[in-house]
Amino acid sequence: MVDRLLEERLVACVNFLGPVRSRYRWQGALEEAHEMLLLLKTSPAARERLRQRIVELHPYEVPEVLELGVDSGLPAYLAWVTECCDG
Repeated sequence: MVDRLLEERLVACVNFLGPVRSRYRWQGALEEAHEMLLLLKTSPAARERLRQRIVELHPYEVPEVLELGVDSGLPAYLAWVTECCDG
């Protein structure tokens, strides 16, 4: 999935933060899984397309997709992300 998102220019960079062990309630039962937590960097313009593509590609019925806004950052880095995703 990660390579597809990069090839489709929906993300500039992906950090793999894991694997992680997750415990959660799903359809009334307690579940446990070993998962890979990803931090994906994208541009505001590509955000909605990225969200839709994750839902299409991810094997889970309801993948965890959380969005964290960026208030500021190194201008050159933010420009690079925009160029990679909106190019």
